[in-house]
Amino acid sequence: MLHLSISYNQPKLCANASWNSTAITFANSTVVGTGPTGIFVDSNNTVYVADRLNNRIQVWLNGNMTPSRTISGGLYASYSLFATDNGDIYVDNAYSNMRVDKWGTNSNSSVPAMYVCPQCTGVFVDINNMLYCSVYNYHQIVSQSLDKSLNMLSIVAGTGTAGATSLTLNSPRGIFVDTNLSLYVADGNNNRIQKFMSGQLNGTTIPTGTITLSMPSAVVLDADGYLFISDLYNNRLIGSGSYGFRCIAGCSGPGSQSNQLSAPTILSFDSYGNIFVSDYNNNRIQKFLLITNSCNGTTAVTTISTVTSTNTTLTTASSSKRT
Repeated sequence: MLHLSISYNQPKLCANASWNSTAITFANSTVVGTGPTGIFVDSNNTVYVADRLNNRIQVWLNGNMTPSRTISGGLYASYSLFATDNGDIYVDNAYSNMRVDKWGTNSNSSVPAMYVCPQCTGVFVDINNMLYCSVYNYHQIVSQSLDKSLNMLSIVAGTGTAGATSLTLNSPRGIFVDTNLSLYVADGNNNRIQKFMSGQLNGTTIPTGTITLSMPSAVVLDADGYLFISDLYNNRLIGSGSYGFRCIAGCSGPGSQSNQLSAPTILSFDSYGNIFVSDYNNNRIQKFLLITNSCNGTTAVTTISTVTSTNTTLTTASSSKRT
């Protein structure tokens, strides 16, 4: 029997969910260097950050305030990363080395997982053990099975030529693949989020209402499939819900104060619904605490359920309520 589970967090968020506008600085330039981009928080609340300046990955185990592990050796200007539920870490190493590397649990060395042309501005592993790379300069998303030894890439979105049609992308950045295998792409220079259903090369644009995006650089989904976006050039985080899209952090304009962001690049939820974001121009990782999340007088909590089929056990997030 095959066991599949998601390693990232998709909190159950109510319509009135809100985050403290004043962030906590989780890590500064002393720890993560200048211009940090890649960040990932797994379901155990272990935090991974790509320190591009020092060519290393910093890892904080759940509850630790200082890095518990530093990964280095053979990395150069890593932009993005992803950790699976078994502790494997997939790191963009394509800027000069033309590949995505895998670091096993507690391993001191890496192995190539995918060979690509530079650079992977988004890395993701879906529930079918497919590894995805968002190829910024080639305007497409490629994938490869991690269950096969053959180096066979598939193009899953984009034609390789920049464009603004339903078939094309222009400088794609962050990506997210849901449990239905739908692919969401932060289509940077097109200032939009594109959704590609499983097996489809023809994407649809997610409407954002009165919100106008400017170089979106990351997209993640909550437990109900609502979108949360790093709006890079607008220096803010955008979230959606049953009432539509709204600004949820960095809403006062760019800057270096604790309630401001400057080129927020990648965001990730922890299991409590707090948001971690790489604040690129401020050389820091910011943490925005979830402060309101009540649904009709009850508080939403995220639980884990297991769905079993003939040959697959899939662990997914579901919601419950408590008073």
